[in-house]
Amino acid sequence: MSSGRPETMENLPALYTIFQGEVAMVMDYGAFIKIPGCWKQGLVHRTYMSSCRMDKPSEIVDVGDKVWVKLIGWEMKNDRIKVSLSMKVVNQGIGKDLDPNNVITEQEERRRRSFQDYPGQKITPEAVLNTTCKKCGCKRPLCKGLFYATRRDQVFSDTG
Repeated sequence: MSSGRPETMENLPALYTIFQGEVAMVMDYGAFIKIPGCWKQGLVHRTYMSSCRMDKPSEIVDVGDKVWVKLIGWEMKNDRIKVSLSMKVVNQGIGKDLDPNNVITEQEERRRRSFQDYPGQKITPEAVLNTTCKKCGCKRPLCKGLFYATRRDQVFSDTG
């Protein structure tokens, strides 16, 4: 929206509403679906297209296809409403809700959120690598020769 005004929820279907929409655009990460009675489009991420794993959304949908979707979420970001849709919780033949209590949807959302809450941190082995061997004083936690000697002593002492 180029007017600078924030978008509104006007004419958007309620959360968990099922409707049939038309595929407007197919991208590598998902497909944008026209929401009927609304100028807005929603995204079906490729992970929400099918219960089966697939690499490209174009394997499942083409521009102009009619698909059944469920509105599973929305968020306001930079004065724009981003609408999330799911195809895999709706029977594509008759539009029946396959997740009427939204259990699957909420589990997937919780899993997605937990990955976002813990951003990947690089593991740095410096704490172990930058230490000194207590037995010989070299700049390794335990020298290879001493490790094998220590290990052999443990084996012999265990067998008694």
